[in-house]
Amino acid sequence: MRVRRGLLFWGLLLIPLGAIPLLVRAGQIDPNRLVDAWRLWPLVVIGFGLLVLAGRTRFGLVGLVVIALTVGSIGGAALASGNLWLGAFGGCGFGSSGAATQVDKTGSLSGAGTVDLELSCGSIDLATVPGAGWTFHAAYRGPEPTVEGSADRLTIRSPSGGGDRRQDWTVRLPADATKTIDLTANAATTTVDLGAAKLDEFHTAMNAGDVRIAAAEATVGRLEVTMNAGRMRVTLGATATSGSLSVNAGAIDLCVPPGAGLRLDVEEQLTFVTNLSSRGLGHAGTVWSRPASGGGVIDLSVEGNAASFNLNPDGGC
Repeated sequence: MRVRRGLLFWGLLLIPLGAIPLLVRAGQIDPNRLVDAWRLWPLVVIGFGLLVLAGRTRFGLVGLVVIALTVGSIGGAALASGNLWLGAFGGCGFGSSGAATQVDKTGSLSGAGTVDLELSCGSIDLATVPGAGWTFHAAYRGPEPTVEGSADRLTIRSPSGGGDRRQDWTVRLPADATKTIDLTANAATTTVDLGAAKLDEFHTAMNAGDVRIAAAEATVGRLEVTMNAGRMRVTLGATATSGSLSVNAGAIDLCVPPGAGLRLDVEEQLTFVTNLSSRGLGHAGTVWSRPASGGGVIDLSVEGNAASFNLNPDGGC
């Protein structure tokens, strides 16, 4: 019998990729036991070794099976447990995890200010405060972050390059003068508390990290979110919001108040799991919706690959 190796590989990969999150959701597996799933990666190397040595023989098929099941299991564990195991990469280098050097900057924004933050490796604690002034504190290892401020723009970036480095930022932005936030973080833990800010736009792109965005009291005209290989939790208020959520090899949880209207245009596909069918929403085509009873409409397009999306999860956001 001739075996189609491509179909065999994807079939064996997708089974644990979907089965593990389902078993966790059903309470059959404790997600905390999946923290060390990434440590299975040597099996992938072994599988490739078997493929090289055995070629197209039946032993080569064993290598293919090992690779597919290992990658699928690691991916399924990542989906089920958010990004618990990503902390293993938190040092972003080979030295100690402590960041010894510190820097502080201050300034102010006037009018419709734009804030651009870009961090690779570390953490961001971002919040809004009353007034027009901003503050920035960084504890870092390696090169110093760059900070550029003007009357209507604040740009903060971590330096490019590799090596032993880490940056931990504490950023406070003026709620009255900040209208647009662009936030990019790679291999980082990020918390965002927008307070009572009234933003025109909030854009965020996250890669290999854990993110929590609290905007229950804020107004966000447009929300654009991209998450790759990690977990994001977003809490919105009852005001009208439009935008998009995109997740690849990760998870996004969205919490909204009961009075907010919803219109979620969800791109359905085999490796994208949602809980929308259990949330009492109307369903027509790709759109899940409910009318507003005490607020505006949250209108979002949602898409994902090897990922999950949960609306108002039982544990909250």
